[in-house]
Amino acid sequence: MQTIGIHTQGGLKHTVQTEKYDAQVLNEQLNSNDLITVLIGDFIIQRIDVKRILPVNLPTVEGTTKLKVHTSGGKEIEIVTNDYDPIYLNEQLNNSNNITVVIGDYIFSRIDVKQVVLVKGEPKEPEQPPVTEPEKPTAPFTPPKN
Repeated sequence: MQTIGIHTQGGLKHTVQTEKYDAQVLNEQLNSNDLITVLIGDFIIQRIDVKRILPVNLPTVEGTTKLKVHTSGGKEIEIVTNDYDPIYLNEQLNNSNNITVVIGDYIFSRIDVKQVVLVKGEPKEPEQPPVTEPEKPTAPFTPPKN
């Protein structure tokens, strides 16, 4: 059972449980001009009222890319994904036929996405060579007197 949070354009938040959550399939429904509403679990919502859909209890995913999505409402949402394509995402955000876009397992209204920022790995301290004691100068050699 998957729990997802649904945020509406009007500011309401709903928590829904669904047997199967597939962000790609749901996004296709949300962008289908043939539909007025979509069914998510037992919840029916007008597709134009969806602001964002956030999976609540997703298992931790090992992803290759970490992103931060900044929303128009000032929220910052961190996403780990294996399929980030900035060119494709930008095309989807600029496509006036789309209401929503998929980023990882999350769905956002395209007008809710203000920025998508690639998070670089944590900066590491440069490795320092091991510290060794400098050699102490020896006293000048004086030959023994006979």
